[in-house]
Parts: sequence; C-alpha cells; structure tokens
Amino acid sequence: MKKTNDAKWTEIYGQLQEDKVEFFLSTQLEPMVLIPGDGFQKEWPVDSQRFQDYLVTIYFEISEGRILKTIDRDFLMSQIREECRKGGRRLTAPDTIGTDEDVVVQAAVELMNQQEEFSAPTAVLVKKLRDIQAKGQISRDEIPIFTNIFSRKLNRLIPVLRGYGVDVVIDHKESGSHCTLRRTESFQKESSLDDIQADGSIFGSSGPSSGATPIRGRDLPQPDDADGEFRADLPKSSNGASELKSPATTKKGGVK
Repeated sequence: MKKTNDAKWTEIYGQLQEDKVEFFLSTQLEPMVLIPGDGFQKEWPVDSQRFQDYLVTIYFEISEGRILKTIDRDFLMSQIREECRKGGRRLTAPDTIGTDEDVVVQAAVELMNQQEEFSAPTAVLVKKLRDIQAKGQISRDEIPIFTNIFSRKLNRLIPVLRGYGVDVVIDHKESGSHCTLRRTESFQKESSLDDIQADGSIFGSSGPSSGATPIRGRDLPQPDDADGEFRADLPKSSNGASELKSPATTKKGGVK
C-alpha cells in the first residue's frame, strides 16, 4: 500500500526532530533550518541545495531505497516552511556579527541592569538611552534620534536583546510609537564598576565578608596605653553591690 504524503511527512519530521534540526525565520523572514551535524555551516535556507539533499537522504533511508519524487518533495518543503514560521524569527550567524557592539544593544542592556522594566513613548526611550551613552563607556556610535528610524533598528535587534534576557515590545498607539522593555528570567544583572571595591568584593553584597567582624573584636582599635588604664564593665555581686573597685576609682582615692 502506497503511503500518503501526510504519512511520509510524519516520518520525516520525526527523523528531523531526532536529529535536533531547528526551524526558524531569519530577520528577513526567510525560512531557515539549523542542522547540528554540519561541521562548518549549520544554518541553511530551506530552499538551499544543501537542505534539499539532506531531505532526500532522510527520505531514502526511511523509505528503504525509494527516490523522493518532485511532487512529494514540494509537499514536504511547504510543510517545512510552515514549521519555520511556527519557530519564530531570530538572528542567523551572519546577522549576529557586530551586534554585541551595537550601541542600542549596549544601552538597552545597561538600562535593564538598572531596572526590571521600562515602558514609555519611543522618544522618551531614545532620550534615556542617549543619556546612558553619554554617562557610560559604551560604543560612541550615534543612537538614532528620529523615532521612526530608531524603532526600525530596535525591531531588527529584538532577537539579539532576547538573547541577553531583554524582551522588547513596540506598539503604535494614537499618541505615537511606544516601547516596553522588561527583563526575562534569563537576564543576568551585572555589577557596576562603582560597586566593585578595592579588594574585588561587591559593595552591598550579602555574602560573607573577607575581613573580621566587629563581634569577634578584631576590627576594634588596639589600646595605645596613652592613659595607662584599662576600662571594662564590672561584674555585679549577688547582693547587688560591687565588691570590687575599678582602677579608675582606686587612682582617685576610692569611692567616698
């Protein structure tokens, strides 16, 4: 009995999942696949000859020597393109070159380092990021001042920022463009240079101190014997009166 296209797709898709092949869209909305087994290049366009050869090989093994017909291949390709759309959009390896040094990425990550969420009109966000750039030691490339240009650039950087644990939502309201940035669970907060003390510890850290604590007494100043006296609280006797005289009272003639 001849298998239907749906049956073939189920078997092939199961093998692709077993091989840990990933489906997604590039920033240009091009269907892409990631093939972990490739030695040099792992990310390929779905329509590339490399992936089509890979698909034919899988079908040949599953069908025990049958050749994938053109009509079946076209059906499978349409199913795979749909899986890519379900996988969402993300940066490919060529896209990520230089994005870590992008001024908008650096400023946005620093903003999220200071607060968990920021929601405001895009113009306010632009001013905030430019202020951070003016104060910090981040890339000196110019942050776009026009909100339309900035919004388009920020939209392209959404996959990059998501990789840093920053979720970005851009809304277009009646009052104008609006941006919301918030930390995700994967965000890793970094300590500011101002928080690092000379000994390398973090100011305000809840961890144990590297020095002695005042309770142990080692942080107290050593006596310098300037007045030759040692002062201490005297124990009380059981009858409520002290039977001992302090060195201070003895030196002054005792208690009258």
